[in-house]
Amino acid sequence: MRNNLTKWQEALYGKAWNSLYWNNHDQPRVVSRFGNDSTEEYRVLSAKMLATTLHFQQGTPYVFEGEEIGMTNAYFKSLNDYVDLDSINSYHQIVDEQHLLDGPTMLKYLGMHSRDNARTPMQWDASKNAGFSTGNTWEHMNSNYKEINVEQALKDPNSIFYYYQELIKLRHTMPVITDGKYDLVEGNKDDPEVYAYTRKDKDTTLLVILNYTEKKLSRSYKVPDNAKLLISNYSDDLGDILRPYEAKVYQF
Repeated sequence: MRNNLTKWQEALYGKAWNSLYWNNHDQPRVVSRFGNDSTEEYRVLSAKMLATTLHFQQGTPYVFEGEEIGMTNAYFKSLNDYVDLDSINSYHQIVDEQHLLDGPTMLKYLGMHSRDNARTPMQWDASKNAGFSTGNTWEHMNSNYKEINVEQALKDPNSIFYYYQELIKLRHTMPVITDGKYDLVEGNKDDPEVYAYTRKDKDTTLLVILNYTEKKLSRSYKVPDNAKLLISNYSDDLGDILRPYEAKVYQF
């Protein structure tokens, strides 16, 4: 993933303009794919970390329906819950015809990869059908809509939604995010746990540090004494210690 993002940032710099996106209607939810939705704490932290990854790169970031509140994969328990023909046909081919997998295992795979994960209705509130419609929805609702919805996000000042607002404000006010050069931090290319890169123009350097694991890690990036912590998904800064799914951006 890091190699692909780096290739796009470097190859298009000064020549073209990137489209920055994690999600679309054919891809599983990013917080379930590259983040961690196993607990509420990790879901929020990793969703903010993934947002930080893209929003400090050059290009136009796309925020897909529900990404801004950390909507997750649906993890449907029955084949009858699926609508996507590719998912249904794959199940019958692999389980019923070729006997390559048993049903529960295939449902587990669909829970991670099916296109239906991105197509469940927007979760507005905790009412029937998550406030999306009083009629029948084209997809089953994600079962967690009573806990994960827009109404809840707007009540929480530390929600993923408000973190996205902060990122968007920074993009509108900092030219280095639009025009600065992208570089991987020296030695980061083969780091299996942390993604670290810089954006630089003649006036400003941004250092973006992203822990993609649930582990507490130690990394030293020689942050200058005059550096300002621009944004982070934690309320404090432990310097060289990176907590689970920590994202932080320094400006100097």
